[in-house]
Amino acid sequence: MSVEMAEKRDLTDVKSQVYDEALHERFVLWRDQGGASLNKIAKMMNRSTAAVSQYINQIYQGDVPALEQDITNLLRREEELEFVSGPKAFCATQPAVLIWEVLQYCDEHQKMGVALAPSGTGKTETCKEYKRQNRQTIFVTANVTTCSKGPVIRMIADKTGGRPRKNTIADTLNAVIDRLKDSHRLIIVDDAHFLNWEAFEVVRKIHDCGGVGVVYAGQERLYDQMKGKTNTAYLFDQIYSRIAIKRGDFRISKEDARMIADSVYPGLDKDCIRYLAEKATSKGRLRVMVDLLDMAIEMGKMHGRKVDPGLLADASKFLMA
Repeated sequence: MSVEMAEKRDLTDVKSQVYDEALHERFVLWRDQGGASLNKIAKMMNRSTAAVSQYINQIYQGDVPALEQDITNLLRREEELEFVSGPKAFCATQPAVLIWEVLQYCDEHQKMGVALAPSGTGKTETCKEYKRQNRQTIFVTANVTTCSKGPVIRMIADKTGGRPRKNTIADTLNAVIDRLKDSHRLIIVDDAHFLNWEAFEVVRKIHDCGGVGVVYAGQERLYDQMKGKTNTAYLFDQIYSRIAIKRGDFRISKEDARMIADSVYPGLDKDCIRYLAEKATSKGRLRVMVDLLDMAIEMGKMHGRKVDPGLLADASKFLMA
């Protein structure tokens, strides 16, 4: 009996079964986030389109556990596992709160914004946490190899249903705009300071035509370029005029250091917090502070010592801190 014939058998003869609500929610969210058609999803699962549609609408009365096993296998292959669950503890430091303001504002109002933060202040982790809590968000990261229009538009296309048959930049851009139009989703471009002008223009086109929010997260030189501190600033007039919200000049406080230290190793005394706070306000910022604390914890396990200022100082010798 074929798959289609089996799934079209008299449903009254099949006992209704309980759905795994958490899995159902993940599956629907993954489908909405990626934008893949029901037909494509069905082929990926070797199931009928009707079965997938019925499951999404929670009216499938076939062998639900068997179908959900296929869905589990599909998500294991295709889902962005980095965003399935969050870290053990996300710390709402002052830099994180300000970055979150930009993300939320642009998400809710479909605006374009900029979050400027030096390396090590938690910029990327904050963006990832926002993605975890708002799974429809499109999160891409630029680097020296993906700084131009082609790689950027294709990264966004891969997050919104894949690339079209004609994989030209124009066709891919049009496909992305069609998928995102009036979707009210948010695009986060992390490390946006790597982008060249053409890459910014591609994302601006998606913002304008698709009606989606956009946040550029990167180092301070990103805004300097838009603001007119380089000889190519005139190219960025279209971008700069659309920036509706900006947050920058993030400063790490002792309370920020304490918050993160407590999430990693609760119960440190004030001398340890003071030592870590000094590291958190140095060049490496919070990233170096966490690396230092992790190193001290490992050394403490090896030598049977509790973390104290002396152990932190010993651990510091192994780091560029």
